[in-house]
Amino acid sequence: MSESLTDVFGSETDGQPEGFRARLYDAQTTPRERWVLTTAAVALALGLASLHWSGLLVGGALVGLCQPTLRRALVAGLGFGAVVLLAMTVQFALAGSLDEYLAMGPLLAVSVVVPLVAGPLGAAVRGLVPDAPTTRRHE
Repeated sequence: MSESLTDVFGSETDGQPEGFRARLYDAQTTPRERWVLTTAAVALALGLASLHWSGLLVGGALVGLCQPTLRRALVAGLGFGAVVLLAMTVQFALAGSLDEYLAMGPLLAVSVVVPLVAGPLGAAVRGLVPDAPTTRRHE
């Protein structure tokens, strides 16, 4: 453990950030890489959310960390919540119980609100990391 946190996460010396933070920023600012990471995060998070409700928070965090700014992360978290709702609706429709689900009243409201709140709440973890620089490094 002789490495400092600056060495691991990158430093701003000589204008060239290095380390994990630089790779993260590069992926966040490259549209193609951001879409690939976001798609992978959504797929992984849907699997986690099908196992436990805390997967909604983890999924929001994963999707949020793929975005370059906190604002985009919160919108991506909301989008993830909408994808979870869509997947849940498709599951109920395939099982033939969509009508019963829609007639549940207050439980329906809770099951709609939870993913739409948990996604952005998890994505708020993006606020712990500074926004990605607006200019990309070109090598």
